[in-house]
Amino acid sequence: MEKAGKQPEIKILLLSDDQEFLGQVTDAVENRYALFHAKDLKQALGFDHLSQVALLIADSEVLGGEPASILERLNRRAPGMIQVVAGTGNDRAVLKQLMDDGKLFRVLTKPCQPGQTRLYIEAAIKQAMQMRGVDHSVEKPPVRSWKKPALIIGSAAAVLVSVAFVIPWGGDETAGPDDYRASGQGALIEQHMDMARSAMQEKRYFEPKNNNAIYYYYQILTLDPNNIGAQRGIVAAADEVLAQTEQDLLRNRPARAAKALVMIRNVLPDHPRLAFFDSLVGATSPEQRMSNARRAIDAGQYEQAFGLLAEVSAGDSATPPAMEKAVLGGVLEHARAAISSGEIGRALDLIDRVKVINSLYGGIAEIEDQLGRKYSTLMSEARTETDDGNLGTAERLLRQAETIPVASVSSIRLARARISKARQAMGEEAAALAAQERREEQIADRVTALNQEFRASIADNRLLAPRQGNALFFLNEMQKLNLDSEKYGAASLALTNKLLEQMWQDLAAREYAAAESFLKQAEQIGGESEELTAARAGLEQDWAAHQGSTVIPATQMKMTNFVEPDFPKRALRRNIEGWVDIEFTVTATGEVSEIEIVDAEKSGYFEKATRQAVAQWRFEPQVFRGEPHGQRVRARLRFNL
Repeated sequence: MEKAGKQPEIKILLLSDDQEFLGQVTDAVENRYALFHAKDLKQALGFDHLSQVALLIADSEVLGGEPASILERLNRRAPGMIQVVAGTGNDRAVLKQLMDDGKLFRVLTKPCQPGQTRLYIEAAIKQAMQMRGVDHSVEKPPVRSWKKPALIIGSAAAVLVSVAFVIPWGGDETAGPDDYRASGQGALIEQHMDMARSAMQEKRYFEPKNNNAIYYYYQILTLDPNNIGAQRGIVAAADEVLAQTEQDLLRNRPARAAKALVMIRNVLPDHPRLAFFDSLVGATSPEQRMSNARRAIDAGQYEQAFGLLAEVSAGDSATPPAMEKAVLGGVLEHARAAISSGEIGRALDLIDRVKVINSLYGGIAEIEDQLGRKYSTLMSEARTETDDGNLGTAERLLRQAETIPVASVSSIRLARARISKARQAMGEEAAALAAQERREEQIADRVTALNQEFRASIADNRLLAPRQGNALFFLNEMQKLNLDSEKYGAASLALTNKLLEQMWQDLAAREYAAAESFLKQAEQIGGESEELTAARAGLEQDWAAHQGSTVIPATQMKMTNFVEPDFPKRALRRNIEGWVDIEFTVTATGEVSEIEIVDAEKSGYFEKATRQAVAQWRFEPQVFRGEPHGQRVRARLRFNL
């Protein structure tokens, strides 16, 4: 073991891309240790000194959805590295489970408190040094034991007159007095108390080793044997452990219960409830397990019952006959009930389970006789149903009968032949009618399901999108199945009205393309109606009025013929330059008409040349609903020397 005066440099690796968290950890470290930073897993795995890292502080956001596998990967590269993970409330449950499994030392909750961060780092470093065999203390106190003053545990009946505390971890795991003086005994006690409270909240009462509530309370008592808070804390933790132990014993988990009871006897040998648990140990006797197995059978928990039977068999030379009768007999009772209710498959499964335990068990022959009687009853009922023309029921009864081991193949074949003859006797027309009725029922059921999907799409305003998930899609599917159904007619009207409603909204917003799309779809569904006619007229009138009052730049039109205007000679002789603003109409044929001079920089020089040139321009006309329309256009022509 290395001496305290020759401690190696302690390396901490912070795996996080959170600058605020980085600052918090840096402040907590305070240059006492070598802190390295990696923004992602790739950087962390590429760290040259990864194998020497004593403590990993990881941000759960970097670990992603599989923190366990990433932490395991890092741990393989740095065996013995202590791992602390900081996470939010959303992933705390996952991290808490990792800590309970011993894969994490501690979980920090973001945003982290400076004091808590510093406390956790110090505890983790101490744990890392202990695991690596580095002596961090100068001197260790001897193992202590003492008597604690009387405390009240729960009710007045649970008064402890004297409870003995015995340190179960050994003196080599306690801090030396020089450490206490250096950090201040009061501060160290408060640190251990915080650790203990945290462990109690996270139900780490006595596990994992050196990181549980009882351990931290015990550390306080080594410093202050009369610390009432620590004494009460140990008793509270012990009570929680015993409560869980009681459940473990009642649920036949003796190994877990025994481990907890050993720990409690070491810590609180005079605890008043230990006598109660001594009485509970008898509850795991073969007789009690037999009783538990019978209750499991009554609840249909056959696996648990057979497990109890196996436990007794493993502990004794042979299963007690009474228990075998109770368990196997109970299973066969359920098998008989299953036969009576027609659950033949379940009954056969239960019988097979009994045969695995004891193929010679007396009750098997009796229940197999019951199966034989059930087979005869099913065959008789199948014949009656065939004679009455209930061929589907007859076929179902035959399928049940042929699953029974005593079934006669020839008898089943003859019964099916009778069903075939009866079906032929009913005539092809009757059979076809029955088949048609079945198809119509299936179609009606499918239309009903589609109508439900359609109504949900209407409610969510999913009219035309997404693909295969919109109201139009479900309406078309209904149309394929049954165009004449009332549900289809009502759905068509509902979608038409909804499309018209959306069309008017888009029209008010001057979204003409969208309005046209909704109206066109409504016309395809709704056919001819006054509402559709009015909507079409309203859309075209609004668009025409808008186009007539709107002047757009010529740059928004596609020009098919351009003529450069001549530079007037009079302006040329006088070295005059200028521009002319002009408006004109591009007709439905793409020609230019209604040319109007709006403004000119040099009046009287360039207007005529402008008119002559623009009159020869040609454009692709504006198109609405597939038809070309006129459009008012503006342009500025510049005349430069």
